[in-house]
Amino acid sequence: MREQSSRSWLKPPPRILSLISTALLTLSCASLSIADNQTGLEYLIFRLEPLPNGSPTPEDSHNKLLALREISGSTAPTGQGHSLVGEDSTLTLAKNRLNQSSRYQVILHAQVRRTEESDFVPVRFRVKNGSATSDIRVYFQLRGANTPRLSTSIIYAPADSRSNVENETAGDRPQSSWVIRDTRKIKVGETNYIDHPRFGVLVVATRPN
Repeated sequence: MREQSSRSWLKPPPRILSLISTALLTLSCASLSIADNQTGLEYLIFRLEPLPNGSPTPEDSHNKLLALREISGSTAPTGQGHSLVGEDSTLTLAKNRLNQSSRYQVILHAQVRRTEESDFVPVRFRVKNGSATSDIRVYFQLRGANTPRLSTSIIYAPADSRSNVENETAGDRPQSSWVIRDTRKIKVGETNYIDHPRFGVLVVATRPN
């Protein structure tokens, strides 16, 4: 009887086990959140120069409207955390190679850091080329730690576009703004290529040293 009672005394009650498991789960979620909060993104947008007699390939109106809603649906201040990238960066070598090619034109090289709310906010860039102005809207979502899931929505209205991205409706005729919508798992430090028939994006997830 004594041996049996001592064993029951050594065995933790179910409530204690439940509290311990809850505490461990909370700690693991907090560590994943901390790792996620420290992750930034560097991205480079470039376009494929049209071939002779070639024309842009527009996205369908439905996909374009979905991307526009994603980008404009955030309540965060537009552009917060985004900044242009200098010469010393992860994608500088790729940028130099693209600039050396006559087939490609680098449009935008930027990076984005998380806000205090621990998320990326949308941004809109107006890129001037002579008297013409291109319009680029970018929206990223990143969830996870070691292999986070990156969701990307980009609307790129080049300088030769006749469309007005702000005033599009589902019944509009196809316009010449181009859209990327992509979701994939990525690794920190690994360069990812997101393609479109007329432009492309290089994205790398980074963490502070």
